[in-house]
Amino acid sequence: MKTKIILPVVLLVIIAILGSSLVYEIVLRHRAARGMQQFIIAVSVQSYQGLERGDTDAVKRRLGALVTVQSEYYEHMYGQETETNFAPMLAQARVIRAEFETNNK
Repeated sequence: MKTKIILPVVLLVIIAILGSSLVYEIVLRHRAARGMQQFIIAVSVQSYQGLERGDTDAVKRRLGALVTVQSEYYEHMYGQETETNFAPMLAQARVIRAEFETNNK
């Protein structure tokens, strides 16, 4: 008799734990995506304003930061590209990232 009651309760607890874990992951991904979009918009606005002022060095620094963040994220999510049309662009992003990191230490 007790096993008829305990088994459904245990299953409900397991389902609740898995469901809350899924919700937690979705919330984390949403926050990360929102933060990334905010960063891109902020860098874009600052770059636009820098170009209006003619401050190309500031724009270059901001775009270097953007390339650094975006390329690190891309490689973290999808790995390094080697045999695709995008591979040369990602390789150039790594060069820009190395230059940016060297200049901003």
